[in-house]
Amino acid sequence: MLAVEQRPVIGVPVQCAEYVPAQIAGHVSLPERCIAQRIRILCTHLPDGEVVETPAAGYVLDRALFDKALAVAAGRAGAEIWTGARASRFTLRASGLVVEVKRGARVEAVRCRVLIGADGPRSTVGCWAGQVNAEFIDAVQVEVLLPAPQESTHVYFDPACRGGYGWLFPKGETANVGGGVSRRMGGDPQEALARLLDRLGIKESAMIGRTAGPVPAGGPVASIRVGNVLLAGDAAGHTHPVTGAGIASAIVGGELAGKAAAQAVKTDSLAALDEYEREWEAFMGGPLRHALDKRRYLDQHWSDDPAMLSNVVRKTWVAFKEYGRRET
Repeated sequence: MLAVEQRPVIGVPVQCAEYVPAQIAGHVSLPERCIAQRIRILCTHLPDGEVVETPAAGYVLDRALFDKALAVAAGRAGAEIWTGARASRFTLRASGLVVEVKRGARVEAVRCRVLIGADGPRSTVGCWAGQVNAEFIDAVQVEVLLPAPQESTHVYFDPACRGGYGWLFPKGETANVGGGVSRRMGGDPQEALARLLDRLGIKESAMIGRTAGPVPAGGPVASIRVGNVLLAGDAAGHTHPVTGAGIASAIVGGELAGKAAAQAVKTDSLAALDEYEREWEAFMGGPLRHALDKRRYLDQHWSDDPAMLSNVVRKTWVAFKEYGRRET
């Protein structure tokens, strides 16, 4: 197996809020060094001023170390890893699918029996397969020094954070503070972040890092398998359409795609790839479609009135029992 990583250093820069639910430990090894802080409670701050605490066991990761640990595990399992490399084009030949990979000044042709695209929200492999994400939440985040430790994760809903929300995820002496918005609804991520930082009393002098990027919010792409091409994680649109969470689903999707690809190579039959679609649908198809319905409802009923928006959030945010109900 060959893993192609565009970044010269795996996991850097981090483009992630870094929170994962505790259940992820059932799917992947989570070394202690990769855990920045354990979390027990989620505090949801509604626009009308109410704060609701919800049990939400999980971890805020050191994502760079976590990604490196995954790469080490892959290498020990026999994978060859190319860093600072980029898949630039593909061609169909008599011998099968051939991907051209740029490594510095060199271009190498790699014949693929199975190609897995796990290359992010604007996936190159997804474009080749004709399966692309069409809807996004645009997010910007800073890492800040905390004046005192925080024990819980916090999310903030505000009319200014249109179509999205703000967050503070503590990680020991620092925290990730960010905002995600829908630009098509008129949201401005920089403005949303500035408003949240002002609300929290965080000054520019406390910031030690900054990142930004798009988060898929339109649900899964139409097909996560096209011939001998599989898509996983953000590339497949497997992020939660409301929360934007994507680490856990990427771990599960990558595991299922890898097993299907290995079986296809072992049996010399692409029919084995069908299992990836079936297993993913059974595991996450229903929950993601439900989340997409909630995303649609949130967008359609977004309000600048704090009381009205609070009512909408209660129906569409995962911390509330109303989230489990279908809207008509």
